[in-house]
Amino acid sequence: MIKISNAELEVLKVIWQLKEATSLEIIKHLQHCNWNANTIRTLINRLITKKAIGISKREGKTYTYVPLIDEKLYKQKRAKQFIDQFHNGSVRDMLLTFVESGDLSRDELEKMMELFDKR
Repeated sequence: MIKISNAELEVLKVIWQLKEATSLEIIKHLQHCNWNANTIRTLINRLITKKAIGISKREGKTYTYVPLIDEKLYKQKRAKQFIDQFHNGSVRDMLLTFVESGDLSRDELEKMMELFDKR
């Protein structure tokens, strides 16, 4: 799996959300990060180099970027890595950690139980 930094992932999330985006659109969506526009452009270029995003069209100096990585598949692989790294591959242990930490609301727990029941 391609190694994507947390900052690069923020850019990729915007492109996943918009389906395609120009650098100006990405910059606008990442205003909350307080990153310089050049920093965001650097992150875009890194994602292109890693083949995580591609260019779908060019109009003058404006490029439109699209994801080359499937969001759902990427999340599944990252989740598996997390579980393997911190919970010895045990989903049960991971869930117990979250439940015991108190970070899950009753509503979230009930929704999880509904999902378990459906499977």
